[in-house]
Amino acid sequence: MPDILEDQKLAIIVPAFKADFLAKALACLVQQTDQRFNLYVYDDASPADIEGITRSTLGARAYIFKRFEKNLGGTSLVQQWERCIRLSREPWIWLFSDDDLMEPGCVAAFHEELEKTNGQHDLYRFNTVWVNTTKNSSEENSLHPTEETGVDFLRMKLRNIRRSTLQELIFSRAAWEACGGIPDFPRAWASDDAFITKLGGRRTIKTIAGPRVIWRLSDVNITNDNSAASVRAKLNASEAFIRWMIDYFEQAKPIGQKPDRLEINRLTENWLFAFVERCWRFMDWHASRQIEKISTEIWGHSSGHGFYKTQKFNFHHFVRKCSGKIKRLFSGHA
Repeated sequence: MPDILEDQKLAIIVPAFKADFLAKALACLVQQTDQRFNLYVYDDASPADIEGITRSTLGARAYIFKRFEKNLGGTSLVQQWERCIRLSREPWIWLFSDDDLMEPGCVAAFHEELEKTNGQHDLYRFNTVWVNTTKNSSEENSLHPTEETGVDFLRMKLRNIRRSTLQELIFSRAAWEACGGIPDFPRAWASDDAFITKLGGRRTIKTIAGPRVIWRLSDVNITNDNSAASVRAKLNASEAFIRWMIDYFEQAKPIGQKPDRLEINRLTENWLFAFVERCWRFMDWHASRQIEKISTEIWGHSSGHGFYKTQKFNFHHFVRKCSGKIKRLFSGHA
Protein backbone atom coordinates (compact mmCIF):
# COMPACT_ATOMS: atom_id res chain seq x y z
CA MET A 1 0.00 0.00 0.00
CA PRO A 2 1.14 3.61 -0.45
CA ASP A 3 3.02 4.80 2.63
CA ILE A 4 3.38 8.24 4.16
CA LEU A 5 6.31 9.96 2.47
CA GLU A 6 6.91 13.11 4.48
CA ASP A 7 6.26 14.69 7.84
CA GLN A 8 3.21 16.92 8.18
CA LYS A 9 1.68 18.99 10.97
CA LEU A 10 -1.78 17.46 10.52
CA ALA A 11 -2.99 13.87 10.85
CA ILE A 12 -6.42 13.02 9.47
CA ILE A 13 -7.48 9.77 11.11
CA VAL A 14 -10.45 7.73 9.88
CA PRO A 15 -11.49 4.97 12.32
CA ALA A 16 -13.50 2.84 9.88
CA PHE A 17 -16.14 0.19 10.46
CA LYS A 18 -19.18 1.05 8.33
CA ALA A 19 -18.76 0.73 4.57
CA ASP A 20 -21.97 2.47 3.48
CA PHE A 21 -20.44 5.91 2.84
CA LEU A 22 -16.73 5.22 3.33
CA ALA A 23 -15.79 5.77 -0.34
CA LYS A 24 -17.43 9.21 -0.31
CA ALA A 25 -15.73 10.12 2.97
CA LEU A 26 -12.31 9.17 1.61
CA ALA A 27 -12.95 10.82 -1.77
CA CYS A 28 -13.50 14.19 -0.09
CA LEU A 29 -10.00 13.89 1.41
CA VAL A 30 -8.46 13.30 -2.02
CA GLN A 31 -10.35 16.38 -3.25
CA GLN A 32 -8.83 18.72 -0.66
CA THR A 33 -7.14 21.66 -2.36
CA ASP A 34 -4.35 21.47 0.22
CA GLN A 35 -2.86 18.00 0.64
CA ARG A 36 -0.61 18.89 3.57
CA PHE A 37 -1.79 16.11 5.84
CA ASN A 38 -0.93 12.52 6.61
CA LEU A 39 -3.86 10.13 6.24
CA TYR A 40 -4.54 7.11 8.46
CA VAL A 41 -7.35 4.59 7.92
CA TYR A 42 -7.90 2.10 10.74
CA ASP A 43 -10.21 -0.87 10.19
CA ASP A 44 -11.88 -1.85 13.48
CA ALA A 45 -12.25 -5.55 12.53
CA SER A 46 -15.13 -4.69 10.21
CA PRO A 47 -16.93 -7.48 8.29
CA ALA A 48 -16.85 -5.17 5.25
CA ASP A 49 -13.92 -4.87 2.82
CA ILE A 50 -12.55 -1.66 4.31
CA GLU A 51 -9.10 -2.17 2.81
CA GLY A 52 -10.49 -2.73 -0.69
CA ILE A 53 -12.62 0.41 -0.53
CA THR A 54 -9.67 2.40 0.80
CA ARG A 55 -7.30 1.16 -1.91
CA SER A 56 -9.71 1.78 -4.79
CA THR A 57 -10.72 5.24 -3.54
CA LEU A 58 -7.35 6.67 -2.52
CA GLY A 59 -5.35 5.17 -5.38
CA ALA A 60 -1.83 6.59 -5.41
CA ARG A 61 -2.51 9.05 -2.58
CA ALA A 62 -0.13 8.20 0.30
CA TYR A 63 -1.77 6.77 3.41
CA ILE A 64 -1.31 4.33 6.29
CA PHE A 65 -3.79 1.46 6.63
CA LYS A 66 -4.10 -0.94 9.54
CA ARG A 67 -6.70 -3.58 10.31
CA PHE A 68 -7.22 -4.40 13.98
CA GLU A 69 -7.99 -8.06 14.55
CA LYS A 70 -10.11 -7.29 17.61
CA ASN A 71 -13.10 -4.96 17.40
CA LEU A 72 -12.91 -2.32 20.10
CA GLY A 73 -15.52 0.22 18.97
CA GLY A 74 -18.35 -2.17 19.86
CA THR A 75 -17.16 -2.06 23.46
CA SER A 76 -15.84 1.49 23.65
CA LEU A 77 -15.78 3.95 20.76
CA VAL A 78 -13.56 6.30 22.76
CA GLN A 79 -10.94 3.58 23.36
CA GLN A 80 -10.97 2.82 19.63
CA TRP A 81 -10.47 6.51 18.81
CA GLU A 82 -7.63 6.78 21.32
CA ARG A 83 -5.74 3.73 20.08
CA CYS A 84 -5.92 5.19 16.58
CA ILE A 85 -4.58 8.53 17.79
CA ARG A 86 -1.69 6.84 19.59
CA LEU A 87 -0.57 5.21 16.32
CA SER A 88 -0.11 8.59 14.66
CA ARG A 89 2.57 11.18 15.44
CA GLU A 90 1.57 14.60 14.04
CA PRO A 91 1.09 17.59 16.39
CA TRP A 92 -2.47 18.28 15.13
CA ILE A 93 -5.21 15.65 14.96
CA TRP A 94 -8.40 15.57 12.93
CA LEU A 95 -10.40 12.53 14.02
CA PHE A 96 -12.77 12.20 11.09
CA SER A 97 -15.31 9.45 10.35
CA ASP A 98 -16.24 6.80 7.83
CA ASP A 99 -19.45 8.50 6.66
CA ASP A 100 -19.10 12.30 6.84
CA LEU A 101 -17.72 14.83 4.35
CA MET A 102 -15.65 18.01 4.34
CA GLU A 103 -15.74 20.76 1.75
CA PRO A 104 -12.64 20.97 -0.51
CA GLY A 105 -11.05 23.99 1.21
CA CYS A 106 -11.11 22.72 4.80
CA VAL A 107 -7.46 21.65 5.11
CA ALA A 108 -6.26 24.85 3.42
CA ALA A 109 -8.40 26.96 5.76
CA PHE A 110 -6.99 25.14 8.81
CA HIS A 111 -3.37 25.77 7.79
CA GLU A 112 -4.17 29.41 7.08
CA GLU A 113 -5.84 29.86 10.49
CA LEU A 114 -3.05 27.98 12.27
CA GLU A 115 -0.45 30.32 10.75
CA LYS A 116 -2.56 33.41 11.38
CA THR A 117 -3.07 32.57 15.08
CA ASN A 118 0.42 31.09 15.53
CA GLY A 119 -1.17 27.90 16.90
CA GLN A 120 -2.18 29.63 20.13
CA HIS A 121 -5.41 27.62 20.47
CA ASP A 122 -5.71 23.97 21.53
CA LEU A 123 -8.86 23.42 19.52
CA TYR A 124 -9.91 24.62 16.05
CA ARG A 125 -13.33 23.83 14.61
CA PHE A 126 -15.41 24.21 11.46
CA ASN A 127 -19.03 25.22 11.07
CA THR A 128 -21.28 22.40 9.90
CA VAL A 129 -24.12 21.33 7.69
CA TRP A 130 -26.18 18.33 8.76
CA VAL A 131 -27.44 16.05 6.00
CA ASN A 132 -30.30 13.68 6.86
CA THR A 133 -29.84 10.76 4.49
CA THR A 134 -33.05 9.09 5.66
CA LYS A 135 -35.20 12.14 4.92
CA ASN A 136 -33.07 13.37 2.00
CA SER A 137 -32.79 16.83 3.55
CA SER A 138 -30.05 19.16 4.80
CA GLU A 139 -29.83 21.83 7.48
CA GLU A 140 -27.15 24.48 7.98
CA ASN A 141 -26.41 24.80 11.67
CA SER A 142 -26.09 28.02 13.61
CA LEU A 143 -22.60 29.45 13.20
CA HIS A 144 -20.13 29.03 16.02
CA PRO A 145 -18.72 32.26 17.47
CA THR A 146 -15.26 33.23 16.26
CA GLU A 147 -13.83 32.44 19.68
CA GLU A 148 -15.45 30.77 22.66
CA THR A 149 -14.48 29.37 26.05
CA GLY A 150 -15.29 25.79 26.95
CA VAL A 151 -17.69 27.00 29.64
CA ASP A 152 -19.67 29.12 27.17
CA PHE A 153 -19.71 26.25 24.68
CA LEU A 154 -21.16 23.94 27.32
CA ARG A 155 -23.91 26.40 28.23
CA MET A 156 -24.94 26.70 24.58
CA LYS A 157 -24.84 22.93 24.16
CA LEU A 158 -26.97 22.20 27.21
CA ARG A 159 -29.51 24.80 26.08
CA ASN A 160 -29.67 23.09 22.66
CA ILE A 161 -28.83 26.41 20.98
CA ARG A 162 -26.08 24.99 18.76
CA ARG A 163 -25.03 21.57 17.60
CA SER A 164 -21.52 20.18 17.64
CA THR A 165 -19.75 17.05 16.45
CA LEU A 166 -16.38 15.41 16.99
CA GLN A 167 -15.75 15.44 13.23
CA GLU A 168 -15.65 19.24 13.04
CA LEU A 169 -12.69 19.46 15.46
CA ILE A 170 -8.95 19.67 14.93
CA PHE A 171 -7.09 19.49 18.23
CA SER A 172 -3.56 19.69 19.56
CA ARG A 173 -1.90 16.40 20.43
CA ALA A 174 -0.11 18.08 23.34
CA ALA A 175 -3.45 19.33 24.72
CA TRP A 176 -5.07 15.91 24.23
CA GLU A 177 -2.28 14.33 26.26
CA ALA A 178 -2.29 17.05 28.91
CA CYS A 179 -6.03 16.84 29.58
CA GLY A 180 -6.07 13.06 29.86
CA GLY A 181 -7.71 12.23 26.55
CA ILE A 182 -11.35 12.02 25.55
CA PRO A 183 -13.77 11.20 28.41
CA ASP A 184 -15.14 7.68 27.91
CA PHE A 185 -18.94 7.49 28.23
CA PRO A 186 -21.15 4.64 26.93
CA ARG A 187 -21.31 4.69 23.11
CA ALA A 188 -19.27 7.93 23.29
CA TRP A 189 -22.53 9.81 23.89
CA ALA A 190 -21.56 13.36 25.01
CA SER A 191 -17.87 12.37 25.13
CA ASP A 192 -17.07 15.01 22.52
CA ASP A 193 -18.95 17.67 24.54
CA ALA A 194 -16.86 16.93 27.62
CA PHE A 195 -13.67 16.93 25.53
CA ILE A 196 -14.50 20.30 23.95
CA THR A 197 -15.27 21.70 27.39
CA LYS A 198 -11.90 20.53 28.73
CA LEU A 199 -9.83 21.84 25.84
CA GLY A 200 -11.81 25.09 25.81
CA GLY A 201 -11.06 25.43 29.53
CA ARG A 202 -7.35 25.78 28.77
CA ARG A 203 -7.51 28.21 25.83
CA THR A 204 -10.36 29.62 23.79
CA ILE A 205 -11.82 27.54 20.95
CA LYS A 206 -11.15 29.04 17.51
CA THR A 207 -13.67 28.75 14.68
CA ILE A 208 -12.33 28.46 11.13
CA ALA A 209 -14.43 30.60 8.80
CA GLY A 210 -15.44 29.51 5.31
CA PRO A 211 -15.50 25.81 4.32
CA ARG A 212 -17.64 23.48 6.40
CA VAL A 213 -17.90 19.90 7.56
CA ILE A 214 -20.92 17.98 6.31
CA TRP A 215 -22.19 15.65 9.04
CA ARG A 216 -24.37 12.76 7.93
CA LEU A 217 -27.41 11.67 9.94
CA SER A 218 -28.48 8.21 8.79
CA ASP A 219 -30.03 4.96 9.97
CA VAL A 220 -26.59 3.52 10.72
CA ASN A 221 -25.37 6.01 13.34
CA ILE A 222 -26.15 6.27 17.02
CA THR A 223 -27.89 9.65 16.87
CA ASN A 224 -30.79 8.13 14.94
CA ASP A 225 -30.89 4.91 16.99
CA ASN A 226 -33.74 5.29 19.49
CA SER A 227 -34.24 1.62 20.26
CA ALA A 228 -34.89 0.74 23.91
CA ALA A 229 -31.33 -0.56 24.34
CA SER A 230 -29.82 2.54 22.74
CA VAL A 231 -31.92 4.91 24.85
CA ARG A 232 -30.82 3.10 28.03
CA ALA A 233 -27.16 3.38 26.93
CA LYS A 234 -27.60 7.09 26.19
CA LEU A 235 -29.21 7.64 29.59
CA ASN A 236 -26.27 5.87 31.26
CA ALA A 237 -23.92 8.08 29.28
CA SER A 238 -25.93 11.18 30.19
CA GLU A 239 -25.62 10.34 33.87
CA ALA A 240 -21.87 9.81 33.47
CA PHE A 241 -21.56 13.12 31.61
CA ILE A 242 -23.49 15.04 34.29
CA ARG A 243 -21.39 13.51 37.08
CA TRP A 244 -18.22 14.27 35.09
CA MET A 245 -19.37 17.87 34.71
CA ILE A 246 -19.94 18.30 38.44
CA ASP A 247 -16.50 16.86 39.27
CA TYR A 248 -14.81 18.92 36.56
CA PHE A 249 -16.19 22.24 37.73
CA GLU A 250 -15.47 21.43 41.37
CA GLN A 251 -11.81 20.68 40.66
CA ALA A 252 -10.81 22.64 37.55
CA LYS A 253 -10.29 26.36 37.12
CA PRO A 254 -11.23 26.90 33.47
CA ILE A 255 -11.11 30.26 31.75
CA GLY A 256 -14.52 31.96 31.80
CA GLN A 257 -17.25 32.15 34.42
CA LYS A 258 -17.90 28.55 35.40
CA PRO A 259 -21.42 27.47 36.46
CA ASP A 260 -22.28 26.69 40.06
CA ARG A 261 -24.09 23.52 41.11
CA LEU A 262 -27.56 25.06 40.88
CA GLU A 263 -26.95 26.16 37.30
CA ILE A 264 -25.55 22.74 36.39
CA ASN A 265 -28.64 21.05 37.83
CA ARG A 266 -31.00 23.39 35.97
CA LEU A 267 -29.18 23.13 32.65
CA THR A 268 -28.71 19.36 32.73
CA GLU A 269 -32.31 18.66 33.73
CA ASN A 270 -33.64 20.70 30.81
CA TRP A 271 -31.06 19.08 28.50
CA LEU A 272 -31.91 15.54 29.57
CA PHE A 273 -35.66 15.92 29.17
CA ALA A 274 -35.16 17.59 25.79
CA PHE A 275 -33.33 14.40 24.80
CA VAL A 276 -36.18 12.26 26.14
CA GLU A 277 -38.62 14.31 24.05
CA ARG A 278 -36.54 13.84 20.89
CA CYS A 279 -36.46 10.07 21.32
CA TRP A 280 -40.13 9.94 20.35
CA ARG A 281 -40.73 6.66 22.19
CA PHE A 282 -42.19 5.47 25.47
CA MET A 283 -39.74 5.38 28.37
CA ASP A 284 -39.86 1.81 29.72
CA TRP A 285 -39.30 0.73 33.32
CA HIS A 286 -35.49 0.63 32.96
CA ALA A 287 -35.33 4.13 31.44
CA SER A 288 -37.78 5.52 34.01
CA ARG A 289 -35.75 4.07 36.86
CA GLN A 290 -32.56 5.58 35.42
CA ILE A 291 -34.16 9.03 35.19
CA GLU A 292 -35.47 8.68 38.75
CA LYS A 293 -31.95 7.85 39.94
CA ILE A 294 -30.50 10.94 38.25
CA SER A 295 -33.34 13.08 39.62
CA THR A 296 -32.80 12.07 43.25
CA GLU A 297 -29.05 11.43 43.44
CA ILE A 298 -27.79 14.30 41.28
CA TRP A 299 -30.47 16.97 41.12
CA GLY A 300 -31.65 16.43 44.71
CA HIS A 301 -35.36 16.11 43.95
CA SER A 302 -37.66 14.19 46.28
CA SER A 303 -38.41 10.54 45.58
CA GLY A 304 -40.85 10.05 42.70
CA HIS A 305 -40.01 13.29 40.84
CA GLY A 306 -38.20 11.51 38.00
CA PHE A 307 -40.91 8.85 37.70
CA TYR A 308 -43.62 11.53 37.61
CA LYS A 309 -41.92 13.52 34.83
CA THR A 310 -41.22 10.39 32.82
CA GLN A 311 -44.79 9.11 33.04
CA LYS A 312 -46.11 12.58 32.23
CA PHE A 313 -44.01 12.48 29.07
CA ASN A 314 -45.29 8.96 28.28
CA PHE A 315 -48.88 10.17 28.62
CA HIS A 316 -48.30 13.09 26.24
CA HIS A 317 -46.56 10.75 23.82
CA PHE A 318 -49.56 8.39 23.97
CA VAL A 319 -51.97 11.25 23.27
CA ARG A 320 -49.88 12.43 20.29
CA LYS A 321 -49.77 8.93 18.83
CA CYS A 322 -53.52 8.50 19.23
CA SER A 323 -54.17 11.92 17.67
CA GLY A 324 -51.97 11.01 14.73
CA LYS A 325 -53.79 7.73 14.18
CA ILE A 326 -57.19 9.45 14.33
CA LYS A 327 -56.08 12.07 11.79
CA ARG A 328 -54.80 9.38 9.43
CA LEU A 329 -58.01 7.42 9.85
CA PHE A 330 -60.23 10.35 8.92
CA SER A 331 -57.96 11.54 6.12
CA GLY A 332 -58.18 8.04 4.66
CA HIS A 333 -61.99 8.40 4.44
CA ALA A 334 -61.80 11.89 2.93
